[in-house]
Formats: sequence, C-alpha cells, structure tokens
Amino acid sequence: MSLIDHVWFSSENYDYGEEYLIQKTEEVLHDPCELHFMYESLIIFYNNYLYYQSDAAEKLVMVCRLDIEFYFRFIDAWRARYRNERLPIDPLSFKTLWRFYETRGLLYEAIDICYAAIEYEIQDYTQGGYVERVARLERRLEEYLKNS
Repeated sequence: MSLIDHVWFSSENYDYGEEYLIQKTEEVLHDPCELHFMYESLIIFYNNYLYYQSDAAEKLVMVCRLDIEFYFRFIDAWRARYRNERLPIDPLSFKTLWRFYETRGLLYEAIDICYAAIEYEIQDYTQGGYVERVARLERRLEEYLKNS
C-alpha cells in the first residue's frame, strides 16, 4: 500500500466523509431526484472503502437496496421535473449490487437485482443488457447446482 492509499483511505477520512454524505443525504430526503443522486454518492464512497473499512460492504448493500426500493419515486420525480428529458441510464445501485453479489457467489441475489432492473426497463452500456446478464447468471447458477 502506498502512502497515498494510506492517507486517502484512512479511517479518519472514512468517518468524516461518511458523516458529511449522510448529513447531505438527510438534507434532501424530501426530494426523490436529489436523494437518488446522494445515494449514488454514498454508493461510490462505500465502494471505494470496501477493502479498507469492515462495515463498508454492509452499508454499500443497504444504500443500494434503499435506492432500488425507492427508485420508482425517483422516476416519477424526474419525469415531473424534466418532462422532455430521458431518464439517466444504468443507475449505480443496480449495477453495483448485482456485481457485489455475483463476485461473492450470491447468484440468487444477483439475479433478483437484474430482474428488478429489467422491470424498471433500465438500460446499461452492454449488448444484451440486463436480460443477457440474467441468462448468464442463471446458466452459472444451473452449472453450480448441477455440480454440487
């Protein structure tokens, strides 16, 4: 670990950064658009600390799940505010959480997140998108179950 990594990912920076982001999140609880983007900031923050802070993974999952659970409010608020603009594509909460689950071998959970993304008609930057990802995860799960 370099000196920069040690300084940047210190527990002092973690505590301060987390406190700051949570405070900013609480300030926008009434605005689903701003709340979604604050959740994305928290997702980036916790994702950066996954290997440096023992509670970052648990908090990352919690924030992703909150954003996914209330994503319909973001969509409604976005459409009301920006009537002629497309929704931002590929929200971090879906992408981060399915990857988190997949890398830990939690394939059922990863598949559930992908199905939620499909239900919201979320597009990502890959060919086949979430539909293809679900098929790949289901094949992987099938293979795992067959060999266990």
